[in-house]
Amino acid sequence: METEMRVYIWSDGAAMPNGGPAGAGYVVVGMGVQLLGSEPLGDRTNNEAEYIAVRNALRAAADAGATSAYVRMDSAVVVGHLTGTSRARDERLIQLKGEVEEQKARYKKGRVRFARIRREQNGVADELAKNGARASKALSADRRR
Repeated sequence: METEMRVYIWSDGAAMPNGGPAGAGYVVVGMGVQLLGSEPLGDRTNNEAEYIAVRNALRAAADAGATSAYVRMDSAVVVGHLTGTSRARDERLIQLKGEVEEQKARYKKGRVRFARIRREQNGVADELAKNGARASKALSADRRR
């Protein structure tokens, strides 16, 4: 019998400014699992960064053995797309949504739930995303030298 391993995920994306240096951040907590992720993304929109953050979090959690996930994010747009209450129309967002769905399929019976939370409830993931965006900005400045 397979053991159930539920994780809780907080994810966030940041672009400073929107369309500029971006980062993705996430926190994964579960039975015996504690993961933090922060990644520079180069120039992206905020919504792209949000999608990349949740995709990366779901991948990391599945790699750690998670069988179900409860994802919390502060992006009304991305949560709307992922729960089906709204539709992605931008081609890049449609592609990223597909990548999130691929990660979701790794979970037993697709047991992944998405919920929108207030920004104040997403502090650690927000800070990790901003760190990624700052790293993107620094890497971009280094390339121009």
